[in-house]
Amino acid sequence: MLVSLSLKDIAFACDGELVGDNQLIREVVTDTRRIVPGCLFVALRGERFDGHDFADQAMSAGAVCVLSEIKLEGVCHVKVANTLEAYGRVANLVRQAFAGPVICITGSNGKTTVKDWLAQSLAGQNVLKTRANLNNQIGLPQTLLELQPYHQVAVIEAGTNYPGEIANLARIAVPDVVILTNASGSHFEGLGSLEGIAKEKGCLISGAAEQATVILNSDDGFFDYWCGLAGQRKVYSFGFTEQADLYAKHIELGADSSRAILCYQGESLSALIASPGRHQIANGMAMVLALLSVGFSFAAAVATLAQPIQVAGRMERLKTKKGALLINDCYNANPTSVKAAIDVLTMQSAQSTWLVLGGLGELGERQNEFHAELGEYAKAKGITNLVCLGSLAAIAGEAFKQQGGSVYFCENHEEAAVVVQELNENHAILVKGSRSAKMEKIIERLKD
Repeated sequence: MLVSLSLKDIAFACDGELVGDNQLIREVVTDTRRIVPGCLFVALRGERFDGHDFADQAMSAGAVCVLSEIKLEGVCHVKVANTLEAYGRVANLVRQAFAGPVICITGSNGKTTVKDWLAQSLAGQNVLKTRANLNNQIGLPQTLLELQPYHQVAVIEAGTNYPGEIANLARIAVPDVVILTNASGSHFEGLGSLEGIAKEKGCLISGAAEQATVILNSDDGFFDYWCGLAGQRKVYSFGFTEQADLYAKHIELGADSSRAILCYQGESLSALIASPGRHQIANGMAMVLALLSVGFSFAAAVATLAQPIQVAGRMERLKTKKGALLINDCYNANPTSVKAAIDVLTMQSAQSTWLVLGGLGELGERQNEFHAELGEYAKAKGITNLVCLGSLAAIAGEAFKQQGGSVYFCENHEEAAVVVQELNENHAILVKGSRSAKMEKIIERLKD
């Protein structure tokens, strides 16, 4: 951890009460399997667990104090009203001690790609970045608590499933740079509408540091609204029209990369973007603006786009056992990201294209509408075959079939894998679905 914290300081920051002797702690953990001597154990509550049940075990393993919502007899503890909220406040103490820039990224699509691309591009610096999908009220504090004295910059992903979560994350991280990629059809179940999604994402802007830099997508319908939230903060925009501060023109989309002319403050540079799809050009522009905000020249920032970024489960190009191109994009999905992935599939040099689709979650009452729209979109784009896993994906399949497409309806992962497992190098396969669909099971079955 970046700094040692006294239990008194922790109690004060959390509006809590220290019961026991004051002492310094150097680590904060929430899992008894990761207890280290001298640490603070945070007793979080979940739907299927209660960390308070493991307080004695944590102390026996070497913890010196427990962050607790209840009185613990004979145990040094800081009693607080809510351990999850207090966990965030402890992480904020560490964040306040960090002198480097904290860059926070949110949006319906692209945030993980931008996060990993940006962290990769900050060559020569010690970067702390969000691991995997640790982007919620437990994961984000956990990430900040991993800050060490040698770190120079933090690249943090902020996700949300319900109203108020982004605002809480912003209070913990207090970003110096905010990247908001877009607002599109995801999390309808928790956030209700596209407007609700945009407002929730925008909380990262209003919760940023007063002198923060805000990077926004000028092509998004909520761009003006987000600019209003920025107040006196400096806003930089990216997009595909000249109204953006950084914009792309003369775009050439390829099967595994793209080219474009990027224009910024009167300067134009030819860029190779080492990832396919128009959406990746947008992600790349967001990343370039972030690099500019931390001191890169325009030329140096644009040059980083030529370095391939490979995120497991994000447009990952593999081969099947029979030699077919296998595009693994099953990390997660929403309607916009599925369409973007379909666009990339259509660019591949293949005799036939196969979309293996799992259901999309968190779409609320509009789930049937969105799935049918995806089936129509896939057929309109020329996808040859659609393999549907489960009842939700089957809605897309019916729409695809009605347009004259070839559809395979499958009830389990094995059945879906069997449909495409004999395809050879003349074919391209895209596997896509929400995390809940567990489409990685099909990837494991198919890949070489």
